[in-house]
Amino acid sequence: MKFAFLLIAFLSGSVLLQAQDTTQTKKPKKNIMDKVEALPDMLIPSYNSPTDSILSILKNDNLTLIINPIWTEKGTQTNNDLKIQKLNEDPLKETFPLPEKELANSLTITFATIKKSADDKKNSLLNAAKTHLQNYYKEAGKAISGDELATNAKYFTSGPEPLTTAEGKQGEIIYLTDIAPQQTTFIALFTTPGTKPGTTVFVQFSYIRYTYESIVPDDYTEMRFFVYPDDQKTYENFTKKYIRTLKIQ
Repeated sequence: MKFAFLLIAFLSGSVLLQAQDTTQTKKPKKNIMDKVEALPDMLIPSYNSPTDSILSILKNDNLTLIINPIWTEKGTQTNNDLKIQKLNEDPLKETFPLPEKELANSLTITFATIKKSADDKKNSLLNAAKTHLQNYYKEAGKAISGDELATNAKYFTSGPEPLTTAEGKQGEIIYLTDIAPQQTTFIALFTTPGTKPGTTVFVQFSYIRYTYESIVPDDYTEMRFFVYPDDQKTYENFTKKYIRTLKIQ
C-alpha cells in the first residue's frame, strides 16, 4: 500500500509538472519591436534618479543633460561639445544599442542656447549637409545638380516631430543624414524656445561612421546611415530618451 501510494503521488506530480510546462510554453512571446522599444530604457540613467556619479550630469551654462557617466569619463568636452570616440570598444560598446552591428564609430553631443530661431538652426544644419554632399561628389570626380541635392536632402531628412522633455518643455526634433567625404553622420536635433526672447535651446546628437569611401554609388539610397528602418528607430528612441532629460534652469 505504501509503495502504491508513493507511485500515485509521483505520477500525480509528473502530470502537474507537465501541465505547468504546457502553460509556460503557451505564454505569448514578446514582439521584437517591444524589445526594441525597451532597449533604450535599459541603457540610460533614470531622469529622477541619475547615478551618484557627478559624471552623469552634463552641464552647459543653465542647461543640464543626464548621460551615461562612462561617456563623460571616456569623452572630451570642448566648449559646447562632448566628443566620445571608439564606441565599438569596451566599455563604451555596451552603453549603445545594437553593439554587434557597430553602426557608429563616435558620438558628439552638443547643446547650448543660441540667439537665433529654431528654423535658422535647422536651416544651417541642412545647408551644411548639402555642402558636404557636394564635396563628397566633387572628391569622387562627379557633379551633382541642385535638383539632385534637393532630392537627397528630402530623402535623408525626416521630421519635425513634437518632443516634450521630462520637465514639460515642448519642442521639435528632426533627423538627418549628413554625407561627407570619409564619414557619414546621423544627426538628431531638438530645438525649444530659450528663457529669453529671441533665443533657442538646442540639443544635437551626431553619430559618426567613418567610411573613407570615394566611390559614389549609382543608387544614392545606399549612402544612408542605417540599412534597416528598425535600426534607425532604435537609435531615434535611444536618443530621444536622453534628450528628454534636458533641464533649463
